[in-house]
Amino acid sequence: MKFSQFYSLLKKEIPDCRALQGNDCELYSFKPVNVASRFEDGLLYALYLPEDSFAPASLLLSGQSFILSGTDIQFDHLKMADRDPGTNILFVTGYTLVNLFNIISDIFYRENRFTSQLHDLYGITNSGAGLQVLIDSAQEMLGCPIVVMDNSYRIMAISLGNLREDAQGLHSQQEMGNITEHNLRRMKRDKIYEQLRKARGRMMYSKAPDADIWWVNMLVTVHGIEVAEIGVQEVGRKFDEYDFRFIRFLRHMIAHELQRNSYLHSDFGASHAILLRELIEGRFISEEIAERRAKLLGWKTHPYYFMLTVYAEGNPDNITQKTYEIFVHNLTAVLPYCRWRITDENLVLLIPRPNNSLSYFRELEALEEVLKVNHFRAILSNPFSSLMEVKKAYDQTIAIRRLRGVISDPRAVWFYIDHTLLHMADLLRENHDLSEFCHPYIQDIYDYDAKHGTDFLATLKEYLTNINNPGLCAANLHIHKNTLYYRINKISDLFDLDLNSGDLRMRLQLSLELLKMRGSDGWS
Repeated sequence: MKFSQFYSLLKKEIPDCRALQGNDCELYSFKPVNVASRFEDGLLYALYLPEDSFAPASLLLSGQSFILSGTDIQFDHLKMADRDPGTNILFVTGYTLVNLFNIISDIFYRENRFTSQLHDLYGITNSGAGLQVLIDSAQEMLGCPIVVMDNSYRIMAISLGNLREDAQGLHSQQEMGNITEHNLRRMKRDKIYEQLRKARGRMMYSKAPDADIWWVNMLVTVHGIEVAEIGVQEVGRKFDEYDFRFIRFLRHMIAHELQRNSYLHSDFGASHAILLRELIEGRFISEEIAERRAKLLGWKTHPYYFMLTVYAEGNPDNITQKTYEIFVHNLTAVLPYCRWRITDENLVLLIPRPNNSLSYFRELEALEEVLKVNHFRAILSNPFSSLMEVKKAYDQTIAIRRLRGVISDPRAVWFYIDHTLLHMADLLRENHDLSEFCHPYIQDIYDYDAKHGTDFLATLKEYLTNINNPGLCAANLHIHKNTLYYRINKISDLFDLDLNSGDLRMRLQLSLELLKMRGSDGWS
């Protein structure tokens, strides 16, 4: 261990010990010292100094590490001594060498035992014995129950040892292979995942509110993607510094095991990916041929499908194919039975559904969460019922991705149907000035705002978006409802607009959508 680490551990046993540190060398063992000693690197030399005596100058010039037992006066002399700047000196009072050796022996024993345990865990991981063997071995070393589960609350490995009092139903989880409803409610109630994401090192030591049980919880990430959560229950004794260090190392071994083992690999083979690519590229000339290929690969027919295109926020160059392969494990837990492939720096999923309802995806909080916490965004196509429409659906998602710079939707999942007008505007602007298709009063309102410092255009946009919910409209604008009504009436009077007309409202809203594409003209 490092000299500084040894000093930190010694301070816990002897709070009034003091140190003069010259270098932070490694210490492997200790021994008594005398004037004739031949010094070796990595040893801590112990010396007892009777009252009114001083350490020999030859020792202080050695550049080694010493622990001296003596008086406070001698420590002051040591601070002023012309010692080697590389010499480390620890000073304690009131301890014989026998007492001191017992304390030092215990510190080195715990450190050596800890190092040996880490070597054992590393060896087990590299042996390919599997996650369960790794967890069982860690449980024997730590003496506490360990649970590893994925983001769908499926138990990946659990080892309870000789746990007698099972206040939280861990034995039931072991039998079921999933977390119990009680513990699931507790985790959601206490927002365990949310707290872990904010915790330093994504590790948290806390007590279950409904039981006098302490847990260490940690998130496991592979290539920056959340793949699992570890729970270690404190049983029989309070966790100390070595326990927390052990658990942190165990997390690294679990991440290594998950990365190279089959836990994060889908059974989605190359043949499936090739078929999906050919569907995306529109290679098939008939529905019959496409369905025949799908049937040969075991694809079941479904009434409806959706395409979901996932991409990384920020710099896509930091995202590798391996990152997507790991992340898709999280997605398939939320969207079972989907088919996927990686293409054009996107992760593309074909999702089967029994109906064409978009509300299922709008209410799928787990999908929104798993995308946000891993810094991904997704675009969902309109529903379709034929495999021949895969290309069209994929093109819908790509069209919206190209327009992400003008979309201000804070959600992680965007719906093509919500931004269809923007897609139309994007197609129109290739050959036309978009202002040709806009209501003329939109420009007048924009000019009026610029001249008078009003917010009529923003008010009109919000009002048209939430026309049946004036309370939400006012809240989004940060104004009172009466102020909203005043502005709308003012807009109607100034520009002779009958906002009770559904046809006019449609044309105004279409104009505002078209003008989102004209950022260079000041429109937003």
